[in-house]
Amino acid sequence: MYYNGNKVYLTQELYYTISRIGKRVIFAPCKELKHAQRYFKTAINWVYPLKMNTFKAAKIHCGKKYILEMDIKDFYGSVPYPFIEQVIKNTCKRIKNADINYYLMITTIEGKLPTGAPTSAHIANACFSPIDKRIRDYSRMLGVDYSRYMDDLTFSCDDKDLLNMIEKFVQKTLANFGYKLNDKKTKYISDNKQQNVLGVVVNNKDARLPKKLRRELRAMLHSYSVFKSSGAKEIDIKYRTWDEKSIAKLKGYLAYAKQVDMKTYYKLTKQAKTLNLNF
Repeated sequence: MYYNGNKVYLTQELYYTISRIGKRVIFAPCKELKHAQRYFKTAINWVYPLKMNTFKAAKIHCGKKYILEMDIKDFYGSVPYPFIEQVIKNTCKRIKNADINYYLMITTIEGKLPTGAPTSAHIANACFSPIDKRIRDYSRMLGVDYSRYMDDLTFSCDDKDLLNMIEKFVQKTLANFGYKLNDKKTKYISDNKQQNVLGVVVNNKDARLPKKLRRELRAMLHSYSVFKSSGAKEIDIKYRTWDEKSIAKLKGYLAYAKQVDMKTYYKLTKQAKTLNLNF
């Protein structure tokens, strides 16, 4: 491996392009490297399937009096190399004639998981499994609900003292494995405020989309309706350009609403029907 300008070369054909977003360093893999990583990501999912999504992780906490949110600092960069190596070895058992050293090379940079590689989230998630079990077992013992979506840990119950115990336990457990919490993102949310977990409002027994997003979706439907009736190929309405990408985004939001908040989804589809929109 060697550096040349804003590129990191694993071989002459396989390299990353480095960019920065604020304090974050992003490693964008070249086409050939990304292809190899995506292939290996599929294999990782065979051995370590992802069972949690944002909706499931949020819905667990519906209707609770108190919520504790915690965030792991530098999640990818904190994964211990022996954990990464073990996950790679276990995954390679599912690939005929797999070269462990090759897959270690294309998934790490100097022993760390690079932000930008499609494999990093899946490897980091798999490596966290034994820690997950400890936290989950302790939470169950206290009667506290727990969910994790990558580096976001969420706990809920009706007794704030139990969440205080959870916070201390998580801090100690993570430290034992070389992880640290982003203390600035640790927060307690009581039910007299909006309890927003991973973009889903969970104050009541049913999960809801945030009011701001519901308003935005109604405005998007209206804007798209005006665009459709104008007959133009592409038009900017209230700072929104309706091209194929933005239309796909609207459809994606509607699909998400159907999954998360059926009440809102029903209202949106009713509005779409009134506006003669078909999705």
